Amino acid sequence: MKVAPLLSDRYRVIVPDLRGFGLSDAPADLEAYRMPVLLGDIAGLIEWAGGGPAFIAGHDFGGALTWQAATWLGHVVRRVVVLAAPHPLRMREVGAGNIEQLSRSFYVWLMQSGDPGIRLLSSDDFAMLGRFAFGTSPGFTAEDLEAYRAEWRRPGRFDAMANWYRAHFRPDLFNPDVPLELPKVQIPVRYVHGELDWAFARGMETGSGPFVESDFDEKVVGGASHWMPQERPAEVAELIHDWLSR
Repeated sequence: MKVAPLLSDRYRVIVPDLRGFGLSDAPADLEAYRMPVLLGDIAGLIEWAGGGPAFIAGHDFGGALTWQAATWLGHVVRRVVVLAAPHPLRMREVGAGNIEQLSRSFYVWLMQSGDPGIRLLSSDDFAMLGRFAFGTSPGFTAEDLEAYRAEWRRPGRFDAMANWYRAHFRPDLFNPDVPLELPKVQIPVRYVHGELDWAFARGMETGSGPFVESDFDEKVVGGASHWMPQERPAEVAELIHDWLSR
């Protein structure tokens, strides 16, 4: 939320609560979090806002959703910026059989394991989840972290958040024997990665370009972790504006 105010003087900025978060609905059904449904939310939001063409910038799972919107909603999306979420096929290339990536994604597999994993992540007032999610990022104050924990405590919200991972990060995600195919993106994409990002194995900060047939570039934010928008909001805002204004 630190980046949006820095762009609001140049764009009409919409920062939605995606399903399961904030004040949006949080369906209990796992099928409500499949990618076609999430893309329907994005398409509906663009229509509500007056129709395309729209720009999208997304971070982490929002970045993964941005890749999919760029792939399938190119008729209403003009340009995108993806932060800290390599293209899914790049994740497959680097992550398949990669013990480093599997260990960094351990919290995802805990969410897949059902009640035992959820109890572990939520124990001690979500202390383990907080360590996995935020690490030692200097971008968050104690008040920020407490606000996250307050959201996770709300009935049904932590399960809804976990359903995003259950619906997409299946145990076979990094299995090279399981087919994973996507058409190439046909609209311009800028990919931004933090130099010190702990969420992804080394190598994922580059290499997403071959999956884009339009203009593409990659930027690495030096000294920044996975949480670039919190740690370097002005730099991230400028990277977004520079790309969207072309």
